[in-house]
Amino acid sequence: MKGFGKLIAIAALAMVSYSASAELAPQWSKGTMVANANVGLSYTGADLSVDYVLVDSWWKGHFTVGGEVDFSIPQSHEKAFGITPRATYGLNITPEFEVHATVGVGFGSWNYKNGEYKANDTFLMYNDFVGCRYFFADNLAAFAEVGYSYYFSGLRLGISYKF
Repeated sequence: MKGFGKLIAIAALAMVSYSASAELAPQWSKGTMVANANVGLSYTGADLSVDYVLVDSWWKGHFTVGGEVDFSIPQSHEKAFGITPRATYGLNITPEFEVHATVGVGFGSWNYKNGEYKANDTFLMYNDFVGCRYFFADNLAAFAEVGYSYYFSGLRLGISYKF
């Protein structure tokens, strides 16, 4: 059911890009970079990511590539760390409001320690998110994403800085 909900969200994003193309704000220009700092709400943790606008006019939106670093403490004795390259399709609805869908594949490491019992594991991870940014200043935005990320938060809130 979670996958179906994400599919509906991506389909809605695609329909908006076609039906509202006449009213869309100018897209971010090629070479623009956006840095994001988020706090995870469904798991205790945080992530940092950077997106680089590779194509500024693609399917009525912009296409970015970048990467993210995730930190998570799912339970009191567990810790996880991940590095994920990511690709994002974004669409500026207004000059202040941008919606996006992102997908990434990378590697993660998990560590469990409880008393003398210790366990470690590395894993291939993937994530997919839909989200938005609201720019309340020229280069500063409130940021939110919801989706799936193995061992990491599926609900993120934070800030973005465009440069």
